[in-house]
Amino acid sequence: MATQQKRLTIGVLIPDEVQLLDLSPIDLFAMLDPSYISACNLPAPILALAIPSTIHYISLSAPEVALTASLVIKTPKTITDKDVQPGMLDVLLVPGPAPDAQFGEEVLGFVRRHARSEGCDVLSVCTGCRVLAAAGVLEGKRASAPRGLVGRLRKEFAGVVWDDERRWVREGRIWSSGGITNGQEMVAAYLRYNFPSPTTECVLAMADVGEKGEFYPNGNVKETGWWLMQIIKATVFGGGKRKKLL
Repeated sequence: MATQQKRLTIGVLIPDEVQLLDLSPIDLFAMLDPSYISACNLPAPILALAIPSTIHYISLSAPEVALTASLVIKTPKTITDKDVQPGMLDVLLVPGPAPDAQFGEEVLGFVRRHARSEGCDVLSVCTGCRVLAAAGVLEGKRASAPRGLVGRLRKEFAGVVWDDERRWVREGRIWSSGGITNGQEMVAAYLRYNFPSPTTECVLAMADVGEKGEFYPNGNVKETGWWLMQIIKATVFGGGKRKKLL
């Protein structure tokens, strides 16, 4: 893994529409950059421990990709560009596409080659774990996933040990997170693991992330019960009047 002070090169794989919040953990890397630390007017000793980074947004072939919330993001790189091939990236972040999204060998091979490349950590957020599983890089490994999808994933990818008790799981150089904002907690843990420093702690404090803990407070049975209760409430009260906005 890259050491402190060395520039990190990070790829964000967006082959199709992904959840906007799944993409948000990338900003924690950007907040560690000297330009951000300097803009925040933090003291020189904190700035001295900043981690410079270059972030590449990578698509299958398009110059831009739609995200949720009607946002369109530019993707200057494609999976065939030389500077995002194995050996060129320190980190590959895979945010979550739609739960039923399917990708061909072009995308899966890209992920697989990076996972097998020395020096590259692969991080999946939410349903991004399905991309990793489809690429075969989670076979025989533990992985986190959105809790509501774990039952389905256990059938779809039986060779993966799906963990529904943890917000994130690290298996060597592969990190996976549960649903949506758990990706922020995973990246917070990743930064603490790889770049432990007062600057990392300052960034996480400014972002107000990294304090939820690795384990969920409730087991999956209780979590499922909560969801069932919301469905019952929605069924009973679905025709109720909305509260007036102030």
